[in-house]
Amino acid sequence: MTRDLAERATNRAAFAGMAGALLLSEPGAALGDALRKLPHLASVVESISSIEYERVFLRGAPPYESIFRSDSGQRGGSVSARVVDSYAEIGFTEHEIGGWRVAGPDHLGLELRAHAHLVALEAAAWRDERPDEGARMVESQRRFFADHLAWWAEIALEALREAAGDGAYADLIEEIKAFVAEEIDLLRPAPLLEGEIVQPTPHPGPLGPSRLARHMLAPSRSGVWLSSNRIAESAHTLGFPWRPMDGRNNLTPLVAAANDAGELDVLVAPWLDLAQAELKRHRERAQEQPGAERVWRHMASLAEATMGILSTLSSSLNLDTDAEIIVRVSGSDRLDMVRRLDQTGLNIEIIEEL
Repeated sequence: MTRDLAERATNRAAFAGMAGALLLSEPGAALGDALRKLPHLASVVESISSIEYERVFLRGAPPYESIFRSDSGQRGGSVSARVVDSYAEIGFTEHEIGGWRVAGPDHLGLELRAHAHLVALEAAAWRDERPDEGARMVESQRRFFADHLAWWAEIALEALREAAGDGAYADLIEEIKAFVAEEIDLLRPAPLLEGEIVQPTPHPGPLGPSRLARHMLAPSRSGVWLSSNRIAESAHTLGFPWRPMDGRNNLTPLVAAANDAGELDVLVAPWLDLAQAELKRHRERAQEQPGAERVWRHMASLAEATMGILSTLSSSLNLDTDAEIIVRVSGSDRLDMVRRLDQTGLNIEIIEEL
């Protein structure tokens, strides 16, 4: 029995570790030996190139937990810090000494390798006939998924799949998506999924171009991933210039231009369709994946709220709401104060977290 458990855990750890490495950098000679041990995965990555890696992972959908889970939709901050704390708890150090050239410790590749680290420890425990330790490692995996991967990995992989299109990374991303879904089904972290409130997001109050753009660019607010490609399609529909190198963070000027031209409704119409499609998909996933049902119900509530926001926009935005002042908020209740300020309709952006 323990031999079968050890073999299964060894195979899971090998896949998670290699998948993480392939998300962290394009395949090269250094990964050759490891890939040969996973022939199915090796065949998937044969045509991957550095150029394609940059297109998908650097410009398409940078896979950082903070981008998908922070209120700002920006990399870093408290979300990234919580990931580092989790790494310390499980004894994972590759974000410090692994030599991976990524911009933050909350990269999906690193989180998959942290999961591989835990699964490898599980395999070792089964091999050494230490069932108590094996069970403890399984619980650590469940905790890590509940705190991190279950909340965002599948959503980020869907965004990466959209960015990949018909390119060389499409099959690899599909393989990783299937693996993550299988791990959620295996670990069933649902009872541990805490920290997110499953309820419709309050209406953000008066909207200016910056505030609307901020909402749409943060999946943790909107419940959708608004890709560069979708933004480009909206811009081209309106005849506005949009170059391939224009990133998602250039959305605010586009919203402002559409507002000035009186064509805001044309700009947001495809986004309303996107929110409706994502609402349907999130609800379906809640039925299909009971191991993470709360995640999908939460995302569905966000997408539904976004539909309400987009469908009730006035003919023009309130430019006064984008006026900027800088306020330093401190103290143990600072997060509650930020939420209160946000609910007044102010455009809150956390510049630095103390």
